[in-house]
Amino acid sequence: MAPGAETQLTSSIARRFVDALRAVENDGDPEGMAALAGTGTRWTSSGAAQASTGPEGAREFWDAYGRAYADITSHFTTVTETDSRAVLEWVSTGHHHDGQPVRYVGVTVLDLDDSGVGDVRLYFDTTAARAVATSGATAADDMLDDATAASGRNSGLAP
Repeated sequence: MAPGAETQLTSSIARRFVDALRAVENDGDPEGMAALAGTGTRWTSSGAAQASTGPEGAREFWDAYGRAYADITSHFTTVTETDSRAVLEWVSTGHHHDGQPVRYVGVTVLDLDDSGVGDVRLYFDTTAARAVATSGATAADDMLDDATAASGRNSGLAP
């Protein structure tokens, strides 16, 4: 995949976030995300019922994201950075577990501190992320098998 706007990142922490996301999407490995987290780092998503906290919360949050799709890739379209915040706009494409394509857009807000990220907030169109193209069913109905149903709920992809 051709590099996107992430090539413009100047913050080393935002760069580490993007690299960690690539590891989650390509290999299912959430450890890079966990390494960014302090004990109080909160990980939230537009569809999630509650935030996850700390390194273990990062592992759970990003493992859930990785398992929610058969495959998924994010392409960053715009990045905006200050000393204390990075805003990453993106498009994610891939496939649901039933083979149907998925495409949705969103933004990730990283509140930065000296050691890593203080808060990570993901805002995206939950309907686009959940819809199955052919049947109109939700992710909870058709996208997620037994092993990934909890993942979908944790990541905000299922009710």
